[in-house]
Amino acid sequence: MDGRRLHPLTLVLRFVTSLPALVFILLPVIMGGADAVTWFNLSIAVLYGIVVLPWIAVFYLRFRYWITDREVIIHSGVLTRRRRNIPIERIQNIDIEQGLLSRMLGTAKVAIYTAGGSQAEGVLEFVLLGEAQDIRAVIREKQKDLVEEDSATSGMFDAPVDGDGHGTPVRPALFDMSPRQVALAGAFRFSLLYLAAIYSVLQYINPDPTILLENALRGPLKPLRAEIEASPWFAGLAAFLTAVLLGWLSGVLLTINKYHGFRLERDGRKLHRRHGLLTRTEGTIPLRRVQTYIVRTNPLMRKFGWFRLELQTIGMDTREAGFHVAVPFGRASDVVHVLNDVADPLGSTWEQLEWQPVSPLTTRRFLVRWGLFIVVASGSVGWFWTPALWALAVLPLLFPLAAARFRNMGWARTDDVFAVRRGILGKHTWLIPVHKLQTISLNATWFQRRLGLETLYVDTAGASEVSPAILVDVTRPVGERLMADLYAP
Repeated sequence: MDGRRLHPLTLVLRFVTSLPALVFILLPVIMGGADAVTWFNLSIAVLYGIVVLPWIAVFYLRFRYWITDREVIIHSGVLTRRRRNIPIERIQNIDIEQGLLSRMLGTAKVAIYTAGGSQAEGVLEFVLLGEAQDIRAVIREKQKDLVEEDSATSGMFDAPVDGDGHGTPVRPALFDMSPRQVALAGAFRFSLLYLAAIYSVLQYINPDPTILLENALRGPLKPLRAEIEASPWFAGLAAFLTAVLLGWLSGVLLTINKYHGFRLERDGRKLHRRHGLLTRTEGTIPLRRVQTYIVRTNPLMRKFGWFRLELQTIGMDTREAGFHVAVPFGRASDVVHVLNDVADPLGSTWEQLEWQPVSPLTTRRFLVRWGLFIVVASGSVGWFWTPALWALAVLPLLFPLAAARFRNMGWARTDDVFAVRRGILGKHTWLIPVHKLQTISLNATWFQRRLGLETLYVDTAGASEVSPAILVDVTRPVGERLMADLYAP
């Protein structure tokens, strides 16, 4: 049985997406050099064209996929043939993505995720947008048929909803963002991504700083050039402020690009998300896979009443590390509304939690630990480079930081939820349904044991190892009581 091919425009899209790498290789040639490095890069570029372009064509010709009543089957590979069978009943999420060029050509990328995978099990890159929506609809219909056959889960899928004429169902929005709100969300974000890219390119082409300064400071900015050339301190301050401005603008642009048109909808036991400006993404979040609800904010966002809600699931997408943003930037009422809708009455519970503090001794530990670190680090470097001793000037800042950290740490317990919060600049609150808890453990370092303190680790499926829900520096009686209470049936 012949399978279905990707759309022929795949050849164009893959060729275009390969061009940036080719341009990067040819950059020394474009800059007009004629040394050995230039000839080496030119040789690499020729080899790149000989290998990559035929590879794109052969990959397209050998790619096939099938959708049967039980499986999605994908055959791919150039030198090594690969066959992937994805059982229909294991498919949890089907993302449809459209980059800028894909939107211009009317194509889309389909990524299929399963329950146990941390990345897409199958990717169809690229098919027409209508075909991508048909693939998702067909798989969902087949999943319904399987459920009905097994009579295992009545009501798991809702009745079909009306469509918008293009295969995309229309449902009431659980949460959405206006263009103004998206731009405002970007104003609270700072990103070094574009700065790193610009710095990498400058390192590669190695421009003359004098010429760069002349080109950057023209017209009304020309008087600044003389000031910068006359004072190294002024030049350093100007560079710092420019980096901060570019970082802030980068944050605004990245946020607009990612969350433009953000819309969250409820469809039975799944949430559907659509967002993106240049790259349009549609995806689902199965509610039964949600393990923890995380509310984030920072002092500036908190001052103006803004929050972010994330849903921690059993890892599906490595780009989001298992966290799915349900409310990128919303008021407390938005967070409560979404929480109450997906896990009633969690939103109301979040508002009424009675927080308990950790031990005040955590402040002493913080001051000693970081104070020693700064003294030892600055002293070691200052032994060889005296200006490093200026780092000791930040020691007084540890006191307000320690006080803020203590205020933000705490725990709360209700019949159904265990909540933990911590963070100084980034304030995180984990709302963990008790029935989702996997393991609970108490650890104590030598320093904690001397003070009668412990750290409570609360683990759920898919929890982040980088930012876990841990309760640091509770007293030993409190830690043991919490552990016994959370393990109780």
